[in-house]
Amino acid sequence: MKHLKPFLWCYFIIVLIELIVVGHPELWSYRIITKPMIMVSMIVFFLKQKVDQKTRIIVATALFFALAGDLLLIYDEIYESLFYGGLLAFFTTHIMYAIQFSRSRNKDLGFIAPTLILLFYAASVYIYLYDSLNNLAIPVAIYISAHLIMILFAYLRKDFLTNNSYIYILSGTFLFMFSDSILAITRFKSEIPYSRILVMAFYASAQLLVILGILKNVVKTRSLKSDYSV
Repeated sequence: MKHLKPFLWCYFIIVLIELIVVGHPELWSYRIITKPMIMVSMIVFFLKQKVDQKTRIIVATALFFALAGDLLLIYDEIYESLFYGGLLAFFTTHIMYAIQFSRSRNKDLGFIAPTLILLFYAASVYIYLYDSLNNLAIPVAIYISAHLIMILFAYLRKDFLTNNSYIYILSGTFLFMFSDSILAITRFKSEIPYSRILVMAFYASAQLLVILGILKNVVKTRSLKSDYSV
């Protein structure tokens, strides 16, 4: 990967600044700069990497919609319509990631057990939130479905790729889930201590792991003769 170490330092500093800002309400006006810089740095880093055209289009689309979602959700508590926009933006991000992951699916791997586990977790969170969702009940259900599809396709890459790529991406998708769960519970049900910091820390880590996993996406063959980025 090109410029990995400089990017990681830059990314760490940007995320750290955002976490400091989000932890101090008197600084929240600066989030219009600090929050989107996380994805801007990720987009610049990714576009400098050598990947095939299809991967570039799919992943860049996911990242740009994530950036849009970040911007929309800065003021979503003031303007509810922005929450709908943010939900749609991140729905698109998850779908695009799912499409990318599906390109490396291990078709011999069973999916019933992980699907049931994911459904149980998602249903538990959704039922807990349901009374507070009101007119957002259906949009949130659709969003959760997209999230589960993304995680499932991340799991279905097992034994088809190098371990690093698989572990990075699967871990990243679970961090997405934790971030969204904390955000949803805090917004619709009850405040979780340090929720804003946790949401952004998990989210930034998730994006980093997913992108690094995609860039490490080397197909595992028995001969180990051919390595290529999907």
